Amino acid sequence: MQIINIILWIAGLLWAVNHGVLIRQKAKNEQATEHTFEVHAMLAAISVASIPVLSLSSLHLLWMLPSSFILGLASVVWPLKLLWIPASMYGSLWYIGTRDPARAFYLAGDYAKAIECYEQSILARRDSAEARFRLGLAYDKVGNTPKAIESFHGVIKMKPSSSEAYCNLGMCYKDIGNYAMAIDSFREALRIKPDYAKARGNLGLVYAHIGDIANALKEYQVLRTSNEVHAAALYSAITAKKG
Repeated sequence: MQIINIILWIAGLLWAVNHGVLIRQKAKNEQATEHTFEVHAMLAAISVASIPVLSLSSLHLLWMLPSSFILGLASVVWPLKLLWIPASMYGSLWYIGTRDPARAFYLAGDYAKAIECYEQSILARRDSAEARFRLGLAYDKVGNTPKAIESFHGVIKMKPSSSEAYCNLGMCYKDIGNYAMAIDSFREALRIKPDYAKARGNLGLVYAHIGDIANALKEYQVLRTSNEVHAAALYSAITAKKG
């Protein structure tokens, strides 16, 4: 029985920590606060902590954890809404170190400010593949394609396995009419991640644009069974080129 108690408590602890990590991830991505989820996470943490503190059996977690989920859902009504206050305080413990002003500016559509913040971060030696990738996206949004290309090349230098960087690099090359480099970039993205529908769809669009219908159709045949949206866009481009 003692072993079962320990196993249950460890499982509950991992459950509570996982919820905290999810809260942190949401904050990192600048997503809206979900009060009910934070209430659930807080009550789950309290449940797990109360077992050793109050010398309770871990079997209590079998009703405490489901109850924390139910109370989280029910916290949208008064007076359970009062739980939002301590839950937000608990959630803030997981927010430490996640604030990213540059990403906040990017999501708000202020790309110039986002670029400024990312550039300052890189100059301050807080460089990373993620920062350069976001910088590339911001430059692309303001139409500075050469700088976007430079940023994505920087990502690839730091993280050669980034299929997303290769895909975005290909889109930049496609935008400026450098189709040979665009094809190479999309192919590299697909070499790293063969099921990358966005890269395959754009590769097909480049083939269609330059009149290489045979290769465009090959990409379409793959997409039609894996991604209907990209397949439909590519089929339209092929049809228009044929017509």
